[in-house]
Amino acid sequence: MNCSLAKNKKKSKISLTKIVLTSLFMIFMVLVGIGAVFYGQLGPAYLEAEEEQLFIIERGTIPSQIALDLKEQGLIKNKKVFLLYARLTGKLNKFKAGQYLLTPSLNIPEITDKLVEGKVATTNFTIPEGYTLRQIAEVLANKGIAEEEEFWQAAKEENFDYPFLQGLPKNELRLEGFLFPDTYTIPKGMEVEKILDIMLKRFNEVYENLPANKGSLSIQEAVTLASIVEGEAVVDEERPIIASVFYNRLKIKMRLQSDATVQYAFKERKKRVLLKDLEIESAYNTYQNSGLPPGPIGSPGEASLRAVMEPAETDYLYFVATKDGSGEHLFAKTLTEHNRNKARLGYYD
Repeated sequence: MNCSLAKNKKKSKISLTKIVLTSLFMIFMVLVGIGAVFYGQLGPAYLEAEEEQLFIIERGTIPSQIALDLKEQGLIKNKKVFLLYARLTGKLNKFKAGQYLLTPSLNIPEITDKLVEGKVATTNFTIPEGYTLRQIAEVLANKGIAEEEEFWQAAKEENFDYPFLQGLPKNELRLEGFLFPDTYTIPKGMEVEKILDIMLKRFNEVYENLPANKGSLSIQEAVTLASIVEGEAVVDEERPIIASVFYNRLKIKMRLQSDATVQYAFKERKKRVLLKDLEIESAYNTYQNSGLPPGPIGSPGEASLRAVMEPAETDYLYFVATKDGSGEHLFAKTLTEHNRNKARLGYYD
């Protein structure tokens, strides 16, 4: 009797063990199945799709809306899986605002990493030396970076904390000469005021690395003179010489008589300045007015800024462009010599 009872208990234990093991196996298989489904949903929405799409996260967008937007653009398979993966990896609340270039061939981990790391889409633009504010506004507008109206509003009204802007009136020409000419790479969708700040910061970096100003000009006056040098010079080696001509004229209170400043007085640049153009009534007409114009006439590059800081030591008061396409000039100390140079170049033919 006791032996039979023991055998029954042993059989019961074996059956219970089988049931437990079977249950655990079934649970394991269910988990494996769920994992397989979850892993599958982590994969690319369309493996063969390689065309980039612009995906935008506005400031303050909550994760659930980001997931919905990704699903609606066909960039992920399942928004719930995206949110679960982001939560499990601790990245749910770390998505950065910006514009991203994503493809449906990316998987959810790859997309999540891009959104967390802030690998936003970028664009670039180039501002050549000598460009005016008007031309810079046109470049940004043509590239689809900023509307001209918002450019001018920011240029006029934004507070930019740089010493070279102190004391300047808040008008549309306040930043003329200080938006440094260079090639810039910026995130798509960047606010125009931040773009202007980047360009002003670049100017500040360049200016602070220049030699000390040997003249008595203020920073605004130095940039104004550099912008005139930029407008007149083509060959870098001549920039310090041209700067010396203008310094020499300023010392003896002789009018600068720069065609570049006359060009600035016109809304559209002329192919060449004519004699009748020299009579235009404008504070920027240095044929009619003494001293420097009211402000810069464009954005000088580093070479022109450096030329004003370290002008050549000359007695020249005049220069005239050659006609051989080299961009070089002939310099003269006297009007007689200057007229002789012009005759040699065929300006009196």
